[in-house]
Amino acid sequence: MLKIRISGSESELKQVAHKAGNTHIQRFKHKKGKMTFAIDVQSSVDDFLENLDLSDDNSSKEEKKEEKKNCNPRELQDELQSLLDELS
Repeated sequence: MLKIRISGSESELKQVAHKAGNTHIQRFKHKKGKMTFAIDVQSSVDDFLENLDLSDDNSSKEEKKEEKKNCNPRELQDELQSLLDELS
């Protein structure tokens, strides 16, 4: 099992804690008065590696999502029909 500490703002960690099933947000107060928030999440090595994406293709994934948003189904259907006509 891996124990992973995730730190961030309290609102960000509430979202992560809800998704991870862990609702215990730790608060750390520094000497200078700054407050840091963190949660600890446990995961098996297999689950962690399965969900890990180290590819440099992250920006292209965002572009693909944007393309899907701007995609007109009617145009796509027309293009597919023209391809089918060419193959026939």
